[in-house]
Amino acid sequence: MLKSLLAGAALLLVAAPGAAAAQAGAALDCVVQATDADLKASIGNAMTGAGDDASREALFKRLAAVVDGCIGRHGIADAQKGDYFDYSLARISREWLIGELTRSKLSNLPVDKVLDFGPDGANPDLSADMTDDQIGAIVQAYTDAGIDIETIDQTVWEKVGAYAAATSIYWNKRKALPF
Repeated sequence: MLKSLLAGAALLLVAAPGAAAAQAGAALDCVVQATDADLKASIGNAMTGAGDDASREALFKRLAAVVDGCIGRHGIADAQKGDYFDYSLARISREWLIGELTRSKLSNLPVDKVLDFGPDGANPDLSADMTDDQIGAIVQAYTDAGIDIETIDQTVWEKVGAYAAATSIYWNKRKALPF
């Protein structure tokens, strides 16, 4: 009997981290999965400067309703609401922008590499403006990747910049969330 209890307790200890990771993943994915494609595209376009302040505010309110639903579903604490909203907004923008860059025959990977984005990266804070050095590093990274930067349209460069800003927020807010 004691052997069965110990085996059961050991199984719970082994399974608990996996279950916790699955719950965290579900919370992180919730807003993206619950947001329709039209809203995602509208958010992505807004992050590249499309629309006016009133239309962006309306988009943020629509997204906030989705975020609030996920907060309730996953029991996210009030103190984490702001970071969760920002993470979700940045993730939707980032994923949409990756698609846009791909359609323009550009990869996001040179930006990720040169700005050291990622789970273990430096993830510089680009929520304000990028420095001239950061912009130059991105241009050089694309040049080093064999891209003729003179052929890239200005609207695509704007998406590259928006991608860098969204990715910065994405990783920094992801790290701020405790799950």
